[in-house]
Amino acid sequence: MDERSQKLIAGAMAITLSLVYLFLLVSCIWKYAVTGDITNCTTELVLIILIPAAIGWFARKDESLLIPRMFPTGQELPADQSPPAKKRRKKYYFLDAIGLAAIFLIFAILDALFIQKEWEYFVFSPNWSKTTNIFFTYASEFFLGVIIFFAIGFIWSEWNIRRYHRKLKELED
Repeated sequence: MDERSQKLIAGAMAITLSLVYLFLLVSCIWKYAVTGDITNCTTELVLIILIPAAIGWFARKDESLLIPRMFPTGQELPADQSPPAKKRRKKYYFLDAIGLAAIFLIFAILDALFIQKEWEYFVFSPNWSKTTNIFFTYASEFFLGVIIFFAIGFIWSEWNIRRYHRKLKELED
């Protein structure tokens, strides 16, 4: 089997796995939304956790997988240590953190609207209206999420880039 055939098969497997993963996510969310009980979707949750764990376990020896990739395109982030490359990576980490925080904010709002059927919020000031307190609660959740996701993405990806450079140095020696 030549390299082109291997790439086609790997691409087909990746698409199939992505569809299965998406189905599991939608199924889990649907079951939780309908029943309100997380125990109804334990099978989906176990598979949602096991699939990335299994991929990570079997792919841990491939050094090229250590390089962080952009989410929608799959392109590798620049792995060199030059200031422009570091700036580009930090920009990606920030945009990724905004996207993740937005997704979590959307889920929190949907949870408040359709599952909990009430707004849980922190009273920043007793003089403010309920709506203002709700807005500031979710805004603070968003900004804290951006900070936390940026920190996690930065630390994790930079650690992987350092590991990648160490592996390359070991192979050169």
